Amino acid sequence: MSRQVKLEQVEKGSILYHYTKSNGINGIINHNCFWATKSDFLNDPNEFSHIYGIIDEVCRENIKNPEWKEMFLRDTIYAEREKNREYFVLSFSKCQDSITMWSEFGNKTGYNIGFRSDEIIARIEEVAEIAYHGLVVYDAKKQKQLIRKNICSYLPNLLRMPLDKVLEAGSRNPQDGDYMKACRKFQRTADVYAMFFKHGGFAQEQEYRFVFKKQKDTAVYFRAKDGFMLPYIEIPLSDRNLPVEEIMIAPQNHIDLAKSGMEYMLYIKGYKAKVALSNIKLRY
Repeated sequence: MSRQVKLEQVEKGSILYHYTKSNGINGIINHNCFWATKSDFLNDPNEFSHIYGIIDEVCRENIKNPEWKEMFLRDTIYAEREKNREYFVLSFSKCQDSITMWSEFGNKTGYNIGFRSDEIIARIEEVAEIAYHGLVVYDAKKQKQLIRKNICSYLPNLLRMPLDKVLEAGSRNPQDGDYMKACRKFQRTADVYAMFFKHGGFAQEQEYRFVFKKQKDTAVYFRAKDGFMLPYIEIPLSDRNLPVEEIMIAPQNHIDLAKSGMEYMLYIKGYKAKVALSNIKLRY
């Protein structure tokens, strides 16, 4: 899959910020535990389906025969998927002080935790099997470029024949071996990119995403949120202190006790990270 999918990794030595609320920061600092949310319960209602429009555009531009285009779309992105495939997502951000992120997590209980990226990735890898991780792609041109490269370059090179020949064989015989192989390969690629392609309207999130696949023995938990039950899994890290560089307090949480309480909790837990207030000023 590494040759088919190219996910951009965070820069070495950078900081990844995890926005959360008071109960979340308590679980992370006091219990070394992250919660990864089921993919279809994330904040974007089009999560994992935005890619369909991108693929349709690329196919329309590069597959001249409309019947072949519809056939390929039908047999790849619209084909029936495995019913037992469930993914859970743990999100960070490259942005230290984002009004977009605070709008979701920044009420009177909002915080973000800045982690040293290399170390937190290594700590997660110690205890959990990460299916994929990387920066979310928001730019539509880049999304199309990645899909185009896969359809027009990777698949023909893999099968050692032009794409038109592969599609022509599939039009004559839907069970043709080369055509079926191309569909399977592209479907897997599209499934991965679907987790990392988002609409450009979310670009200010600057999200860095970890994706975990539910295994047979994975315990799923539920918590109440806005009147519904939100499924999640726990990512419990080892007992030693986490690589926390700093903690920022949300714009609406600028009471003295928020900062002093967080500083004292870090002191008790043996952390030396600094605590700062958001630089964003809000009147409400």
